Amino acid sequence: MIEPDPEHLPPGVFAVRKPNKTYWYYTPNRGKTNEGERRRLPEYGTPEWEDAIVAIRREQAGTPAIYDVRSLVRDYRQTAGWIGLQDSTRATYEAGLVPILTSWRYKRPIEIEISDVTSLMERLSTKPAMANMTLVVARKLFQYAIRKGLRKDNPAREVEKAPEAKDGAKPLSSAAWAALRAPECPEAVQRLAVLGRYTGQRISDLITMRADDRDEDGISHTIKKLRGKQHWSFLTPDQALEIDSWGARGDVPYIAKPNNARYTDDSLRHVWNAYARTEVGKALQGFTPHDLRATKVCDERIAGKTHQQIAAMVGMSIQKVMHYSQHIDQRLVARGIDKTVGETRDTSAGPLGRILDLEELAAYLRVPVVDVAAMARQNRIGAMFGEAMRFSDDDVRALWECAKPPP
Repeated sequence: MIEPDPEHLPPGVFAVRKPNKTYWYYTPNRGKTNEGERRRLPEYGTPEWEDAIVAIRREQAGTPAIYDVRSLVRDYRQTAGWIGLQDSTRATYEAGLVPILTSWRYKRPIEIEISDVTSLMERLSTKPAMANMTLVVARKLFQYAIRKGLRKDNPAREVEKAPEAKDGAKPLSSAAWAALRAPECPEAVQRLAVLGRYTGQRISDLITMRADDRDEDGISHTIKKLRGKQHWSFLTPDQALEIDSWGARGDVPYIAKPNNARYTDDSLRHVWNAYARTEVGKALQGFTPHDLRATKVCDERIAGKTHQQIAAMVGMSIQKVMHYSQHIDQRLVARGIDKTVGETRDTSAGPLGRILDLEELAAYLRVPVVDVAAMARQNRIGAMFGEAMRFSDDDVRALWECAKPPP
């Protein structure tokens, strides 16, 4: 690394060179009778080095220290909101703070304009996902600045996110699934495939599942993407039998290395990709572990589940379920075997208007199913056909009126 020109450094900054490393120090009034105490400086070329040099220049100029964006970030990292983040989320936010500190570290929070945020987004335009994460962090950072009374508006909220490519997850082909079930497939990849297709969870959650998490006819686990939200994934008897046959015990993950060490997301993807480059696994080329989620959605659609049911089963939004199931919905209709029983249809031409089932009504009202069912039974709203409850448009309005609080 090229060392700085001493003439461009503040007086009193000097280097001590060792055989394998150079150390930098600062001594106020170096070489004078009132020489101050020597201070060790951070490693040259790091952001901390730049911070130290700026502080020295301000000290020598008699300029009082200012509360800059660097100070704002330092204090933001001490808030309960930051400390309470998942480790993975905090690491992602740290990555979003890098371009913010690189661009604005010595500016006061009040000096940041909308144009500054826009310029930062433009510089990151080749990496839209990174640009959007930086924008998310900037919004949170300046919201914190507002709470501290450092400014009255949030410049990052006035800037739109960069367009990103949509989630392109697709269901696995029969050949790809056969490759995952082949004897030559690494055990870790086989188990990833089984757990992923049976539960529809992300790889970050699959690698944490353990035998201790087996709960009746399913697996209890958390969803990291939803800040550690508790979730229960149902297993059919055959699926549960297969997973139990692995012989996993205790808190060792189902997907573990031979020495029982845990995989990370990236290390397990590396094993997947390495297998896809083999002759036996070549059918996996073009597929990723995330495609197991789309496969789960399509499996359940073929089995006759509604979008709402699948969303509850997997723990994803209905919009995402519909995005994944588009791969299979059109084919079901075209073959004349559409199994979308219970889906919302526009039957307004009939005398009752739309007919909704219990889950559709709960999703429409954004209320838990059990609460809707209890209120409907208590107020004798809706119609019963065997065990199934159905609701007309008038029933929906009547239920809404019953739920209104008293004056």
